[in-house]
Amino acid sequence: MRVSLIMDDKRERLLNLLKREQKKFLPLTPAQERLWRMEQGCKGRPVYIIPGAIRFRGELNLVAFRRSLDYLVERQEVLRITFTVVQQQVLQVLTSMKAALTVLDLESFPPSQRQSLSQNYLVQELETPFDLSCGPLFRTLLLRLSSHDWIVLFNLHNIIVDGWSMGIFYEELSQVYDAFCKGLPAPLSPLGLRYQDFVRELTSEFKGTRLAEATAYWRRTFQNLPDLTLPPVRNRDLNNSHNGGSLDVRIDRTQTIALQTFAQSQRVTLFMVLLAVFSICLHRYFQVEKLVIATPTANRDRSDLEGLMGLLVNVLVLPIDLRGNPTYRTILSRIRAVTVQAYAHPQVPFNQLLPDLPFPEPDARNPLAHFLLAYHGFSLKPLAFPNLEMESLKYPIKTSRYELGLHLWENTKTHLSSTSAEHGGLSGTFFYGSARFDSVMVEQIISKFQQVLQQMIAQPDACLSEK
Repeated sequence: MRVSLIMDDKRERLLNLLKREQKKFLPLTPAQERLWRMEQGCKGRPVYIIPGAIRFRGELNLVAFRRSLDYLVERQEVLRITFTVVQQQVLQVLTSMKAALTVLDLESFPPSQRQSLSQNYLVQELETPFDLSCGPLFRTLLLRLSSHDWIVLFNLHNIIVDGWSMGIFYEELSQVYDAFCKGLPAPLSPLGLRYQDFVRELTSEFKGTRLAEATAYWRRTFQNLPDLTLPPVRNRDLNNSHNGGSLDVRIDRTQTIALQTFAQSQRVTLFMVLLAVFSICLHRYFQVEKLVIATPTANRDRSDLEGLMGLLVNVLVLPIDLRGNPTYRTILSRIRAVTVQAYAHPQVPFNQLLPDLPFPEPDARNPLAHFLLAYHGFSLKPLAFPNLEMESLKYPIKTSRYELGLHLWENTKTHLSSTSAEHGGLSGTFFYGSARFDSVMVEQIISKFQQVLQQMIAQPDACLSEK
């Protein structure tokens, strides 16, 4: 406790000194401390990014589009953040920069070449690192294939935003662009809370007794985590330790409804069912009874945070116990208990816990956990630009933050296309580290995942050993 109080006092004195210099410096949140540390291990590779690619067909008002981006960068302070190190203390810096928009005109090239050129430019942007100290940490690339055909790539560093923030961004961009095209002022109401006020509020509250309690809880959790032997490294390139790939998975509408009904009957959430299925798949693949799975939590339980862009999400670590050949029903009960406890401690004081992290190998892809399950239940409304049809585009994924991670989205909530939104069901992507996994291995895990989904619903009292 004494060390914690000394560090808090040192931080406050440093911030007071910087305030006298008339600059807006902010401390890092616990989530940003984690991302900052992770970023240092990426060796310049853009691993922690949140991109979004969309194709516009129709007449794009470039002046209104550029003005809309500038407006949102001014409105959402986090889009103007950079980072600096002062006296060995990492701080956020609130700048006055404008939106970083690059426009490339490809219309002069033959139509047969435009698609490949656009793909090359998208890959180039996705592989360009962010400079956290200079910024910008939000970049937009706009490709003009013709007067009625455009591709836009929004690229943001994860240290400033989370997935929920992208829903805010798309919704506000739609409203502001529509208004500017009509010559009207921006229709958005003032934010209930500024980003800088949120950071100061969180960091002032998360210290002293509250920090000590969170540190004690997560220290106990980390100290009791099991060792896990992963598949052997096949061709680890230490200079590219985050190399990875991805494979998609689909859970159709009928299956999703069955899962939701089953979850209600077991008094658990859909996420808990999916976590149980994922855990069982890993158990059967690795032949282990204790697992560690990370999962993000939104941390947006207040109305004034719902419209604020920023990295509010934190990553929780869930120890999964499958010992004793339990039934599916028992596994769900155990997962419910573990999840509720973790959600009661949503802030993970990463820096204080570094000595306790369970994976000491120097080339670990992620020191919190080898596996991740992310269920994205937030809403991403379809973009609605006047005179434009929009289609969400896939982009190549060549990195992975975890050895194996599964992201799942509800199609009716998170599809950005205004013309082809799917009705019901879940869409997902398995991201894997290519040093230990390949597409064949991940396809086998996906097959197990689909099998366990059906088995759990049909036979909830079957034991884990019954396949």
